[in-house]
Amino acid sequence: MNQSVPMVFLMTFLAIMAPSTSRGDFFGGIEPRLIQVKGGKAEPFKSTDKPKFTAIYYSAHWCPPCRAFTPKLVQWYNKFQPKHKEFQLVFASSDKDEASMLEYMTEMKMPWPAVKFEERRESGLDKYASSGIPYLVLIDAEGKDLTGKTGNEWQPPTEVLQKIEKIVSGKK
Repeated sequence: MNQSVPMVFLMTFLAIMAPSTSRGDFFGGIEPRLIQVKGGKAEPFKSTDKPKFTAIYYSAHWCPPCRAFTPKLVQWYNKFQPKHKEFQLVFASSDKDEASMLEYMTEMKMPWPAVKFEERRESGLDKYASSGIPYLVLIDAEGKDLTGKTGNEWQPPTEVLQKIEKIVSGKK
């Protein structure tokens, strides 16, 4: 008898029966790569919530339009997120170095987590990015882009905020 058949059966059985150690959702997949800034220093981020929706905010310290939009996003997030625990925002920096990223997060008082600077490329978030910043996109639990245009064409983040409010609130 071919030994590969029992091995395939065993591996399939174990995959089905073994308890999952991860949440198996989009946010759960990126959470180990996230930090938060406290007192100007990066600390690991751990959520007590299990977001169904994750908005990715692509921005940078050196970008004037980003610096104009980010305070508005902070204000919006501080009102919206506490009422929608199934939603989380994540910062994906386009800064040139980690110090600039942390300075930007601190200066703007970003209350949301960020992808660790050195792990941005490995995080898999680049596939949702546009060619321009600031850029905002909403991802569902399965990793589906809910607000992006074909080819990740840039769109004003204020338009995306309106889409996020409708989708997360269930008013599609």
